[in-house]
Amino acid sequence: MRVLRFLAFLSALCVAVSCDFMRTVAGRPTSAQLQQMLAEKEESEARARQEAELREEQERQRAYQADSLAAVQALAEIDFHKLTELNVRIVSELPARYNVVLGAFSSVENAQNLVSTVKAAGYNASPYQYRNGKTGVVACSSDSYVELGKSFAKLRDEKFCPADAWVLVNE
Repeated sequence: MRVLRFLAFLSALCVAVSCDFMRTVAGRPTSAQLQQMLAEKEESEARARQEAELREEQERQRAYQADSLAAVQALAEIDFHKLTELNVRIVSELPARYNVVLGAFSSVENAQNLVSTVKAAGYNASPYQYRNGKTGVVACSSDSYVELGKSFAKLRDEKFCPADAWVLVNE
């Protein structure tokens, strides 16, 4: 009977006092401490997400800088000739300000074959006519200096690109 009264008293005390009292007695964290721990965890996760986003953005910036430097280095290796400096006259219009010249042919058919090969590889290419009757082939035409550097660097790795390819500046 005493045990029963003690258990009833203990039950009433637990209900009246709350679970936090029992958690404290048992050495467990209270509800306020649990909420604080949850808030700290959420704050830590948010900080970790922000740091990860910052690292990703820094990596994107490094990649962009590396691409830009590669384009500038590729441009430094290119042989540029201005149209006004050459002793030839071009009859047809050039597609853009900067044009990679892959070759000049006596045979229009040979020039068209090279244009087809270049286009099949995924590059823009077009023939143009010299006044002397030769047909030139230009590829990777662009009005952007940087874009030209990127595309010319890729073009040089192709089997059809001659080692003496150069850039014709249409001014």
